[in-house]
Amino acid sequence: MSDDCRENHSYRKIKRARDSTNGVDSISSLPDVILQHIFSLIPTKYAIRTSVLSKRWKHVWSETPSLDIDCYRYKPDSVYETIARRYSSPKITTFRLSISTTEAKPKQIDSLIEFAVSHSTEKLSLELRHAYAVAYRFPEVFFTSCSLKQLFVESGTIDTIPGHVTVSWRSLKTLSLRGCVLSDEACAKILSGSPLLECLTLFCDKLERLDLSECLMLKRLDVQCWEQELQIVAPRISFLSLTHSDESKCELADVSSLTEANVNIYCSRRLGFLYDDFGDPETGLADSLQVLILQTLEKLQSVEKLTLCGAFCLQILSLAVVCGVPFPMFKKMEALTLEMAIYPSIVPGVAKLLQNSPRLKTIKFETVDCKMLEETRLTNYLYWKGLETRQCWKPKDLDGSEPELMSSVMKFLLKKSGDDWYK
Repeated sequence: MSDDCRENHSYRKIKRARDSTNGVDSISSLPDVILQHIFSLIPTKYAIRTSVLSKRWKHVWSETPSLDIDCYRYKPDSVYETIARRYSSPKITTFRLSISTTEAKPKQIDSLIEFAVSHSTEKLSLELRHAYAVAYRFPEVFFTSCSLKQLFVESGTIDTIPGHVTVSWRSLKTLSLRGCVLSDEACAKILSGSPLLECLTLFCDKLERLDLSECLMLKRLDVQCWEQELQIVAPRISFLSLTHSDESKCELADVSSLTEANVNIYCSRRLGFLYDDFGDPETGLADSLQVLILQTLEKLQSVEKLTLCGAFCLQILSLAVVCGVPFPMFKKMEALTLEMAIYPSIVPGVAKLLQNSPRLKTIKFETVDCKMLEETRLTNYLYWKGLETRQCWKPKDLDGSEPELMSSVMKFLLKKSGDDWYK
């Protein structure tokens, strides 16, 4: 069911409630605070429409603590005029705005954000559609909202913050910037102005160095890199979720307090075009990928919980194991989750992970559909290295028949995790 269908269905349910048994209007008899809570659960445009039902309903929506405004099919000026003229609550708990940067002028977007800030909004969600086509830069007042506790921005440009503007997000605990352009300088200003920040999510372009050493309260970090190189200095965080492709490099300079990590290093489209060059020693591609992934794991040796996503990462680890590359120890790890596709080329890497985790108590395997390298490319690399290729991915005690593959891999891993395998 589409969003519009669901919204219309919710609105019709409110209207039908007036036609209850014996013609009694049970909804209208509810206290305003309950009606306003109901309005908080539906798009604001439908809450506003209830004002035509009767005098009783005329002003009920105007003190709804949460506003959900989607300017799709609505002119931003008319939306702003309606809420500016009729909304009467001095404080907004949640304000969600979805608007297109190609259809709305910057001043129109500014006015709606300024409205939210002027009403001491605690949770602000901004979805700026088509921002990739028309960049939008936030008004100065956006950076001075002392009431904000949670801020979510999807698309937007924060590459510059005027020198005279001081970021003052003194109450902010959760910050999520997805699909944004964020410069190092702007990021530093934001962090210095958010002393209570506990959770940070960044899926941003342009950012090259993320220094969180002065973020005393920050515990959770979720970072996704695309094609840039990023250095992370985060000595106080306890949880890290890291996602990037083989095209990008994320250096974990300091994550010394980590206890839990989720890592997804995935296979990009570029690597698909370079299959023929993957095993060629002149390109050094396979070697550099082993270094990239092993360096990341070395920084995670103190974690108690680790999740590795995707078969690609495990395939590269398997190459390192077969080639005799030193493998990190996980002396504190008690729980390991592997989200992967089951193929013989992941077995050496998984087995080595188990073998090098002496305190491991829980192993969780989740089969997922994910990108991976053709095993023939991996085998060609080993051939170039002068290594045995006939049994490297399919040891003799691993049943390769499709119906038995999963159980066979599990039995093999549990057996080999305690052996000196590939040493």
